[in-house]
Amino acid sequence: MSDATLQLLCLTVLAAPLVGFVLQYTVGRRLGARGAWMTVFAIGVSLACSLLIGYEAFQGGAEFSKQFGPWTWLEPGDIEPGVAAEWTIGMRLDGLTAVMLVVVTLVSFLVHVFSTAYMKGDAKYGLFFAWLQMFSFSMLVLVLADNLLHLFMGWELVGLCSYKLIGFWSEKPAPCAAARKAFLTTRIGDLGMMVAICVIGGAVGSFEFERIFTAVANGAIDDTWLMIAGLGLFVAAAGKSAQLPLHVWLPDAMEGPTPVSALIHAATMVAAGVYLIGRMAPMLTPDVMTVVATVGAMTALVAGLIAVAQNDIKRVLAYSTVSQLGYMFLGLGVGAWHAGLFHLTTHAFFKALMFLGSGSVIHGCHHEQDMRKMGGLRKKMPVTAVTFLVGVLAIAGVPWITSGFYSKDGILSGAYGVSPVLFWMGLAGAVLTAFYMMRLYVMTFEGEPRDRHVYDHAHESPKVMTWPLILLAVLTVVIGPLAWHNIMLAPPTGVEPAAAWATIQSLEQEHAHAGTVMWLAIAAGVGGLLLGWLVFHAKRDLLATLKRPFGALEEACANKFWFDELYDVVLIKPAFAMAAMYRWFDEHVVDALVNRAGRSGLQTADASAAHDRGVVDGLVRFVGNACQGLGGVFSALQSGRVRLYLSLSVGVLALALLLEALL
Repeated sequence: MSDATLQLLCLTVLAAPLVGFVLQYTVGRRLGARGAWMTVFAIGVSLACSLLIGYEAFQGGAEFSKQFGPWTWLEPGDIEPGVAAEWTIGMRLDGLTAVMLVVVTLVSFLVHVFSTAYMKGDAKYGLFFAWLQMFSFSMLVLVLADNLLHLFMGWELVGLCSYKLIGFWSEKPAPCAAARKAFLTTRIGDLGMMVAICVIGGAVGSFEFERIFTAVANGAIDDTWLMIAGLGLFVAAAGKSAQLPLHVWLPDAMEGPTPVSALIHAATMVAAGVYLIGRMAPMLTPDVMTVVATVGAMTALVAGLIAVAQNDIKRVLAYSTVSQLGYMFLGLGVGAWHAGLFHLTTHAFFKALMFLGSGSVIHGCHHEQDMRKMGGLRKKMPVTAVTFLVGVLAIAGVPWITSGFYSKDGILSGAYGVSPVLFWMGLAGAVLTAFYMMRLYVMTFEGEPRDRHVYDHAHESPKVMTWPLILLAVLTVVIGPLAWHNIMLAPPTGVEPAAAWATIQSLEQEHAHAGTVMWLAIAAGVGGLLLGWLVFHAKRDLLATLKRPFGALEEACANKFWFDELYDVVLIKPAFAMAAMYRWFDEHVVDALVNRAGRSGLQTADASAAHDRGVVDGLVRFVGNACQGLGGVFSALQSGRVRLYLSLSVGVLALALLLEALL
């Protein structure tokens, strides 16, 4: 395939959802089915082009790499004299890009199709699909970017779209609050990205990835500034990918429609942070990588503990996503670059499967989300139950038949070779993952109904919702073994794959611990599943026995370790108190001074008006009145009567003669 054809395919991948957004936003309501199937077609075009690009990348192997552009946006000094960085836009196409394109467009396509039935009857049905299109476009801009500034544009667009979709049901207070929380929390992380962009632009004079990596390899960036830039990138990634302590927005994002949850949690927003760390890996120092791995391991463990005690089906999956993202950061941080990004790919399929499966359950149970009111739904929703079970087995890492086994084992192997502490934290997280996912499955689909009303009215979802589940279930099973012999990516320049990651076979041949890690990983996954089945299905009395020693821990997990309450005390209430103080200062000091100045002005104006009326106007009126009086006197002499004039003349003459005689 020629470079011109590949460039056209990349442009089409971007253009299709953008055109779909514009058309849907402007005229979608006038189209059949309110434009929904037009947006499905648009993202389908992107998917088709992405598959062609993916096939070309697969054929090209590890050496496949293309760059289109860059096209200059702003020359150095155009914004401000002395600013040396050149601003360009362009497209970078390599193995990582190709895989992400397929993942994003495929999951987005299935979410679009699923939503045509799930959102049916919603008053803002057409608008929902418009924002799905923009969400997909934004993520594709981010993935295809060939420089950090271009990536930042897609990064911010993703944040905007998440705000619009999480708060889609804006007539309700909870979605609005969740949207604001997501927007503000991720903005905190984005400050780190801005710091990194400033440091890199000033040191390198360019934002292009290749020039940045070359500069780092040549020692052009001071070690301290390089560490600051790397930490800035990680903070940004932690915000988008919900790592401790910036994870609090993601569970609340469940207030949006369930298809949005699937898209955010599987292939768009939360994947952006992992993609950023994977893309920028050549410039991350060992200290930064240690921070990435440590925070990732802590996130995986803490989120797993919280998920055990949640009862809302979507909230369990939300904390599951946080935990799995922690695994991805753990893999990237310990140098298991392939494993971390491969887990991003496998997770996209089985998490999209489970979120859409939860949407099917919620739809079939008339929008009930509390698992304590479910049970026995496998009989009413067999397709949803079977496909959901596939996702559970995959995320638990059931060996050799699910994709999660391959990627998670690679992460644990990489951690074992770097830090036993990180490895055992990751292994504990694996046990928790299998346990709480089996708990979710059993409480929802197995046993006797807990709420007869919910059960009696439950029904299987329509085919337009179930066939995406079937397709995702198939992909969840085959994607791991399919990539087994061709591990999808070559590490970027400057990044060596972890010594513990290539394939399980090579691990066993090259490292004595590889087989041990694999069997420990298998035991963690299978053991967690069996324990979950025993506790919540086979021997329910065992649950009370197990709870006794862990009462305090259970309360902490149920309350999400009080992160929200802590932020409320440490950040939110002080912020409101400060705002109240500023309001008081504004009202009683600033406004008081302004009001005092205003009143003084009014008083001065009143005095001036009195002076004007009493003095200036008085003098003017006096002169006018005097003139008027004299005019009246003299006007009386001008009567026009001859006799009067003769009399006056005689009188004046007599007066003159008298005066002459006297003088």
